[in-house]
Amino acid sequence: MTSPAEEAKVPGRRSRRRIVVCLAVVICLLVAGRIAWDELRPGPPREKLVFVYVHGFGGKRDDPRFCVNMKEFLAKVNYDCEIRNYPWDSVDIKVMKAGANWLEAKKRAKAEAPRFKSAVIDKLESDDTPYVLVGYSIGSRVVLDALAASKNRPRMLRGVYFLGSAMTRDTTIDRSRLPVGMKITNYHSPVRDTVHQVAFNFIEEIPAGGRAGFADTNVFENLAVSCSHIYKAALPHTDYSQLAHSIGYVALLKERVFVPGDTSMNIPSPVGDGNVWWNKILRMECVIEEQPCTLEIEQLNLDRDYFRAIVVLADGTRRRVARGKNIHAILNHLGVLPESYWRKRK
Repeated sequence: MTSPAEEAKVPGRRSRRRIVVCLAVVICLLVAGRIAWDELRPGPPREKLVFVYVHGFGGKRDDPRFCVNMKEFLAKVNYDCEIRNYPWDSVDIKVMKAGANWLEAKKRAKAEAPRFKSAVIDKLESDDTPYVLVGYSIGSRVVLDALAASKNRPRMLRGVYFLGSAMTRDTTIDRSRLPVGMKITNYHSPVRDTVHQVAFNFIEEIPAGGRAGFADTNVFENLAVSCSHIYKAALPHTDYSQLAHSIGYVALLKERVFVPGDTSMNIPSPVGDGNVWWNKILRMECVIEEQPCTLEIEQLNLDRDYFRAIVVLADGTRRRVARGKNIHAILNHLGVLPESYWRKRK
């Protein structure tokens, strides 16, 4: 039998056991809560690059050719990339009402810009996702107006590319709406784009930046291409969708992500200005063979996967120094970038 003294000690023992059990439960809850919080708390930005394409005139485009071409290119890239189409309603074109359709499309582009800013730019910025914006024809208006409406410099924007932009050449934007040092790359077609040469000039008093280039070269880098708004597979020029692979190479170059490939045998030789058969994709100042020069990468109009590197000297002399099917391989062959530049080479 338990003595009176031992009986008196039992409540104390029970109290201590309860305290120990309660402490253990609290510790378990705290640990579990910490694990759950760590899982929910955002970590460092995930390595990724999202391309967003804004189509042009002609209603709502659910699967534009540019996006199809970009998907083909990204399928070969060992990096987390994605192409997204922004299918806004840009008005169906009716031949007998083309002028009125154009005026209505401009109004819709202006109205679409705030929605694009909220759904795309603000979302990617808040998600810390690096992104590239590509605006085709009147779609460039949507992109530019959305950027102009931003209150702060975008942190995650990695590039802006305009294809045959349907905005007058005096159009510009406050540089504070772009990341420091970034220019909008404007691929314009001074020779081949008959839509801009005829229709745009007829409706607007000022030439299109997509044909003549934009005047504000502090904001825009104008690169001449030989593309058309109209896709004619039987003729020796194609529409702007053929630039998808080139933009992919350039965007990943800026991200310092190397796409492996080879160059073709080349015999250095003088070349012309390439205004008819070649698209100027990239221009950079560099030193080759201990001589300062301008290096231009051009894409053959008839083959979206064939490129050549041209050295342009101060006197205007142009010489082909490399060629092949991969822009990164060409730059690597010429040694214009140090090995340490590339942060990802596989």
